[in-house]
Amino acid sequence: MTDNAPTTTDVLIVGGGPVGLALACELGFHGIDCLLVERGDGSVKTPKMNEVNTRSMEFCRRWGIVDEVLETPFPEDWPKDVVFVTTMGGYELGRVARPPGRVRASEFSPESLQICSQHWFDPILRQFAESLPSVTLRYGCKLDAFEETADGVTATLEGGDRIAARYLVGCDGAGSIVRRALDIPLEGEGTLGTAINMFFRTPDLLGDCGKDPGTFFIPVDEDGAWCNIRVIEPQTGLWRMMINEADDDTTAETVDRAAYLRRGVGRDLDVDWVDVNIWRRQSVLAASYGQGRVFLAGDAVHQVSPTGAMGMNTGLGDAVDLGWKLAAVLQGWGGDALLDSYDAERRPVGGRAVQFATSFHFLQFGWGDGLGRLEEDGESAATLRKEVGAMLIDHVGREFRTIGLQLGYRYENSPICVPDGTDPVGDPPDTVIPSARPGARAPHAWLDEGRSTLDLFGTGFTLLNFGGADTSGMERAAAERGVPLEVAVIDSKEARALYERPLVLVRPDGHVAWRGDDAGDAGAVLDRVRGI
Repeated sequence: MTDNAPTTTDVLIVGGGPVGLALACELGFHGIDCLLVERGDGSVKTPKMNEVNTRSMEFCRRWGIVDEVLETPFPEDWPKDVVFVTTMGGYELGRVARPPGRVRASEFSPESLQICSQHWFDPILRQFAESLPSVTLRYGCKLDAFEETADGVTATLEGGDRIAARYLVGCDGAGSIVRRALDIPLEGEGTLGTAINMFFRTPDLLGDCGKDPGTFFIPVDEDGAWCNIRVIEPQTGLWRMMINEADDDTTAETVDRAAYLRRGVGRDLDVDWVDVNIWRRQSVLAASYGQGRVFLAGDAVHQVSPTGAMGMNTGLGDAVDLGWKLAAVLQGWGGDALLDSYDAERRPVGGRAVQFATSFHFLQFGWGDGLGRLEEDGESAATLRKEVGAMLIDHVGREFRTIGLQLGYRYENSPICVPDGTDPVGDPPDTVIPSARPGARAPHAWLDEGRSTLDLFGTGFTLLNFGGADTSGMERAAAERGVPLEVAVIDSKEARALYERPLVLVRPDGHVAWRGDDAGDAGAVLDRVRGI
């Protein structure tokens, strides 16, 4: 044990995956001193995630790094299509068309889902975090223990180095040391099964198999949608084959890679094997998102099936929500209830992601008898392929029609949002119902060329003024309380219709805190939304 004085920081982040890096980015964006420690070296051999969804792209736009995500090596014109096949070399059963590569905007956002696998995305976050003066990243550092004190948390790293922080956040994954130390249980269905990821390179898989370009291929046989074959790097021929169900005692050494590949492709194929990972598909949610001055985020609190691509993306939402609240408290204008609201807001969102991802997973099975005939010749087999293809697009395809799941979550009953008496709107996973009801993500509307309402939201609160109302009372109350507030006068009929009230107060994370016809008791409103 070293006798040196501990290193001091405002926030200690444990874990340097995308969620820990995103939290460092958010805190650094607000100018908050933070230290991230990661037991590994930060390198990613093969990616666990591949898609940065629309909401996550909006966060990247807010941080100013969205162009870096758009410029990753995945080809600009490559279709994101999802293709159901009997085998890669067999019949195409159906196709879920998705816009190619770098289509920028969607109907509901200035951004859209982008393919940016973890081995590209993590370095983008890391580079941005390292560019922020208040952020320090330390790799090769493993947390050994921590204890909460009267005014902070003292942590000890393996080797004896000590860290004294005001707050600690565990972003240390499914096996979270921090969560285990807090003795917070995981609740839910638990382990859904054992899965395998196999990465390989081959020069021209689509050409060899006679398939039109797509990103995600799902072979279907008598066992249903038993695997998927995804292109990771079209330009280098890197692919990943995910086996949905394997024996629980499977190890990387016992996997018959050639047999699985033969089943998925339809014939023997000579490839260069890159990596094999065995993992457990989970459906669990932590009973709490933290205790006292210690918080949890990402896989430490929600572990989801990758169906729907909600794991890392939900974790980024955790990071932004917790980050701005920690900043507000540390800067002196946020109250105690602000940090308490983290669990109240984000835990239901985590549960929503777990629920939908689990339901998407089970849609891959139970397709009835007769699927073994899908590759037969003749009219009846052709009819069967057409019928099954339509069902696959409708049912299994739901996990790829998730814009509502990405953008539609709301902080219902949040203690730091002021209800306005309106009824909740629907929350379908496949479409967005835009709403500026308090707790909802503030809707997107174009203000002028390339400028969205979302571009108005930054490190403080934003008061949108659609009707020329008097905002002096709100501005004066904010100044008295030290609350950062910008007023934006908006002359847009489209935006006014979406927001429905002359005045709308939006939080740093882009969620509506309050709306009304006039400022009213501005002091009371600001005290609630800042957690007093």
